[in-house]
Amino acid sequence: MGDDELFAAMGDLEGESEALSPDKRDGSDVFARIALVETAIEDRFPGQLLTPYKEWQKRQNDI
Repeated sequence: MGDDELFAAMGDLEGESEALSPDKRDGSDVFARIALVETAIEDRFPGQLLTPYKEWQKRQNDI
């Protein structure tokens, strides 16, 4: 999976989490999947936390 695909996956998951109604959050696995993607980003960009993802988001919004 390339960087763009990884960041797009995170964007999709953020959208899913925002769309969840509060009463359905406990039964959803979306937050576990977000944690997995966050770990993958942090492994790929050590010490940068989610900065590469946030920069990618800004570039996508500028397009």
